Amino acid sequence: MTEQGREASGSPGLVSLVIPCFKQAHFLAEAIESVLRQTYPRFEVVVVDDGSPDDTAAVAARYPVRYIAQEHAGLAAARNAGLERCRGEFVVFLDADDRLLPDALRINSARLEADQALAFVVGASRYIARDGTPLSTNPPPAPAGNVYLELLRRNRIRMPAMVMFRRSVFEHIGGFDTAVDACADYDVYLRVSRLFPVAFHHELVAEYRRHEGNMSLNPALMLRQLSAVMRRQRAYVRDSVTLSTALRSGLRNMQEYYGDQLANRIRERVRERKELRGAIADAGRLLVLYPRGLVVHAFRKSFKWTNYGSARGDAENRAVLRPGADGSRHSR
Repeated sequence: MTEQGREASGSPGLVSLVIPCFKQAHFLAEAIESVLRQTYPRFEVVVVDDGSPDDTAAVAARYPVRYIAQEHAGLAAARNAGLERCRGEFVVFLDADDRLLPDALRINSARLEADQALAFVVGASRYIARDGTPLSTNPPPAPAGNVYLELLRRNRIRMPAMVMFRRSVFEHIGGFDTAVDACADYDVYLRVSRLFPVAFHHELVAEYRRHEGNMSLNPALMLRQLSAVMRRQRAYVRDSVTLSTALRSGLRNMQEYYGDQLANRIRERVRERKELRGAIADAGRLLVLYPRGLVVHAFRKSFKWTNYGSARGDAENRAVLRPGADGSRHSR
């Protein structure tokens, strides 16, 4: 149906749900069922099997979805494959381990319908555990004013399913960048918000499952790919002091968050004397992407041994003065 025909009939726009899946078949049914429970009447579900070695195909076959299989190419490529085949006026990218809340499509589509200038709209989300039980969630403040500027400072979209896009925006920006697979969604948010109006609201629309398979738990991967995504923005902000400052702040926030995690992982591997090759590789990444993190790591090691040596010397001195006294202490 054309846009003019849809407006004349008063029917709501079709929403396409793209669900990429790789080694997440055990969660896929919950994701699909969260879509089928929507109060919004017009949607299609496109499941993209990204060469998954599990029973993704069998799970998808139990539901009224369009199933697409491809060789394993990564999350960004799977989203692009679904985007190429979906037919909706609006599109939502739902990861296979996450869930939508029942009114999600109704809430977000209404906001896009109300403001035809918006390229995407973002609702709120909450955390759930691996078994689907709710977890305590502190919602980040929704950006106001210049959203591109706020997204440069910090990515406030914790999961793709919070976002509903107007599908036509991808005709202008292209698809997801496979070179930054783990952060391709953030890259899209920056590219779109730099060119088009976008909006946030506070209504809950999605649930983000926290478990050991989350990509964001890999600090080396996130540090490398987020650095690449953010540095691409330099060409677009260099003529604005405000935007340049926001980008520097965002880079610093990201480097401190993931760089400190990576430094901690290095320390743990060295302390436990395991995966030493991995520790050396991590140190090389840290040196290139966040040199300050490597310095902080070295300083903490030095500080630890200095404290240990001082404590040992003090203990020995006290033992001489008071035989049998235990003056040892432990540093963190």
